[in-house]
Amino acid sequence: MSSRGLMTRNHPLLLSLSWSLLTIGCHSSSDAGGGPVDLETASSSPTSTGADPPTTGLPTTSATSSTSTGVSLDTTSTSSSSGGSTGAETTDNEPGTSSSGTTEPAPSASCGDAILDPGEECDLGAAENDNHGACTIECKLAKCGDQLIWTDKESCDNGSENNDSVYGGCTTQCKYGPRCGDSKLQGPEECDLGLDNGTGEFLPNSVPCTDTCRFAAKMVFLSSVAYTGGEIEGSEKAHEKCQALAVTAGLDNAPNFKAWISDAQFNPANGFTHAIVPYVRRDGVRIADDWNDLTVNGPDEGLHVTEKGVSLPGTYVWTGTAASGTLAPNTLTCQGWSKSSPGDKGQLGLSGIDKVQKDAWMQWINSDQWTLYTDYGCHNANRIYCFEQ
Repeated sequence: MSSRGLMTRNHPLLLSLSWSLLTIGCHSSSDAGGGPVDLETASSSPTSTGADPPTTGLPTTSATSSTSTGVSLDTTSTSSSSGGSTGAETTDNEPGTSSSGTTEPAPSASCGDAILDPGEECDLGAAENDNHGACTIECKLAKCGDQLIWTDKESCDNGSENNDSVYGGCTTQCKYGPRCGDSKLQGPEECDLGLDNGTGEFLPNSVPCTDTCRFAAKMVFLSSVAYTGGEIEGSEKAHEKCQALAVTAGLDNAPNFKAWISDAQFNPANGFTHAIVPYVRRDGVRIADDWNDLTVNGPDEGLHVTEKGVSLPGTYVWTGTAASGTLAPNTLTCQGWSKSSPGDKGQLGLSGIDKVQKDAWMQWINSDQWTLYTDYGCHNANRIYCFEQ
């Protein structure tokens, strides 16, 4: 048999074998790439030799990674390691970890480490930072207006409430403003002896001053307003007039003032508190040591200073009252302080006499002229005495 015949006889077998090999090759290509092999590019495809894939020139950030791994795009890196591994790296800002390979800065040191860190105005260290010192515990420089009192530098600090004129406040220089204890009579004070407040010490012919700048005494004043006899409207209304004047003058015990006046319903002997402390004028002058001294010897220095502090000696005052505090014997009271007609009269006192006029002053004292001076027509306007109870 010739070789030609043998080759012809074996041809179908060779064709079958070639087809099988081609089929196997196609399946392998499909498994590897999921589709037909591009013959033009197959020779340049990476093989299983372990070499790294070529770079594409794009940033290795999540913007180019859209795989089916389920890892969030903004927290993964698609850079592969040697050997083809593609494990994702998370960047949750934990110290020492980063997808870019950089290290996060360590947290800044806290206030109190004696190091001036960003955001701190000062830092003397935990042992020296002090809310009453130059550097606060929050590492802020002490300053007037921060509501903290800097020892030996500030007397007070009310923050935004600092004011240069408010009584009892703190100035914009963090010094005490006008206040009780500064030896200056101001605001609602009755007195101010500075360091002697509350000690029982007092000036000659005066009275002690309390630590709240109030007289340790009962205040007495001459009304700044004059009334006709009928305008008084009785003893009860006279008390109300005294109280209203005390309120206007800023006297803190205003509701407890009564008028030194008598009628059929009232007289001071029965209606006043018989004080066991001194009586003092608005200007701080003592006029009597107590009730007994007042009713026996009278107001030695006169009772001619108004609730406003104005001196009006020689002024007529409606009283209807004897020196003892009882209703005057002649009972001239403008018909119970209800009439202002010229035909009606009321009993007057005289507020005081200048001591320079020695004889006149002695007569004023000895004759109780402060409360029993003369009678007068009720149509005239005169003042009243007001006593603190």
